[in-house]
Amino acid sequence: MARKTEKTPKVVGVPHSEVMAKAMKDPEFRYHYEQRQIVHEIALAVRGMRRQAGMTQVQLAKLVGVSQPMIARIEKGAGTAAPGWNTLRRVCIALGKQLRLSFVDQAEPGHLVEVDGKPAPQIEAEQAGLD
Repeated sequence: MARKTEKTPKVVGVPHSEVMAKAMKDPEFRYHYEQRQIVHEIALAVRGMRRQAGMTQVQLAKLVGVSQPMIARIEKGAGTAAPGWNTLRRVCIALGKQLRLSFVDQAEPGHLVEVDGKPAPQIEAEQAGLD
């Protein structure tokens, strides 16, 4: 006896951009999403700048006045809160950079952290494999 097979209906997903557009209308979701994005992009920027400077985490930590595990946590993007302004300022000084704050329209898409005008993920990509 031949076994009858049923056709499985084709599953059609919803584009990620549609899901995100809807979710970003919720102020609480938007806040947490952007907070996580900032932490992640700071991690990429610090790691990329450190590698670009040819420093180890230990060397950077000594210049900043913090422990190596703290630099590692910043570079991993560990935690839900971004590192403090003073810590980031000391990291920038140690790496020969200046920390700036910029206010832009909420509707303006893009990355929240830049290094020398380049988005943080681009800096990390340029430095991949050098550490």
